[in-house]
Amino acid sequence: MAQLTQVNLLDPDFKANPYDTYERLRAESPAARVALPDGREGWLFTRYRDVEAILMDHGRFTTRSFLGQVDGSELPPHVRGVYMLFNEIMLGKDPPEHTRLRKLVQKAFTARLVERLAPRVRELAGELLDAVEARAREGGPRRFDLIADYAFPIPVTIIMDLLGIPHADRENIRRWSTTLAAFDGSLQLAEKIAPEVNAFIDYLKSLVEAKRREPRDDLLTSLVQVEEEGDRLGESDLLAMVYVLIFAGHETTLHLIGNGMLALLTHPEQMEKLRADPSLVEGAVAELLRFDPSVEIPRARVAREDVRVGGVTVRKGEVVLVAIASANRDAERFESPERLNICRAENRHLSFGKGIHACVGAALARLEGGIAIETLVGRMPDLRLAVAREELRYRPGGIFLRGLAALPVAF
Repeated sequence: MAQLTQVNLLDPDFKANPYDTYERLRAESPAARVALPDGREGWLFTRYRDVEAILMDHGRFTTRSFLGQVDGSELPPHVRGVYMLFNEIMLGKDPPEHTRLRKLVQKAFTARLVERLAPRVRELAGELLDAVEARAREGGPRRFDLIADYAFPIPVTIIMDLLGIPHADRENIRRWSTTLAAFDGSLQLAEKIAPEVNAFIDYLKSLVEAKRREPRDDLLTSLVQVEEEGDRLGESDLLAMVYVLIFAGHETTLHLIGNGMLALLTHPEQMEKLRADPSLVEGAVAELLRFDPSVEIPRARVAREDVRVGGVTVRKGEVVLVAIASANRDAERFESPERLNICRAENRHLSFGKGIHACVGAALARLEGGIAIETLVGRMPDLRLAVAREELRYRPGGIFLRGLAALPVAF
């Protein structure tokens, strides 16, 4: 067995800058044995070709066994809801169950539904910046937190509008999402967050029941009613689906906007290029997704059989992590990968995953991120960091997401 590599995936210093470590691992140990957050050992793959191969290989790698998953029958009743949300989501299913769920969701989550959101996203971005500028005109400082005042409200408002969730519940949604984002699969943490998660599940149940009683023109009603060849979403499937749409529908886009704007603020020549030519926004979003993705390491895989990959043999039952953030900076795949280039001609980043588990909401994330970044860059020509880069802190949490706790900017 390969020697354990000393990489603490939860360490705040690693979260602040994982890229130097990833560069070293790609060169010296592209298939590294690492300690997992639940105390076990697993594999961490960092090269593009290996990450892509594992993401595509749902036959030999399953997402069903969640990192640290405990047999549900052995769990204390009060923590079962925590594991239910994580284990029943579509990402944790294999075909044919995954195929059934994805088909049902795609029937409700249509391209037309995403396209018609553009005017509302643009309007919302403008309203949020109006509020920031109004505070400054009234004597307040010409600075704001780009995360709390802009990057968070846009995706959370849009997904709540889409699902038909009351706006008054926005702060509860953020609190619950932050709690769930930190879950590492361990029973210890499940015990700690169980009260909040159970309150969230009770909230979802009441929301679903309200849509059954009074159907509305929203995505949640569509999910409650959707059928495909006589099939429907069961209660646990439905609750987990609503959870993942709420969570993935705003957490990942929040960090796309936050991480993306930090990249532009620290590469002012690239921001000026986008400001001068807003038509570059589509390529800019793709490059920002590659350069500093929201999802650093997606859901763990477990080998169904012995698999030879990346020069090592992964044994049946072993846990596998793939570092998308590392793969996106692999010099074997990208020219000058450490350089931010919003005009990059070829950009097959892996930030939305690949294969059957590719992000179902990728089009919505690109739409929201593109409008949010284009609007902000175009409207505030003097936008700049209000603190030193070294003072910025990343949100604590699990190994999956990477995003800023706050981003103070001046204008």
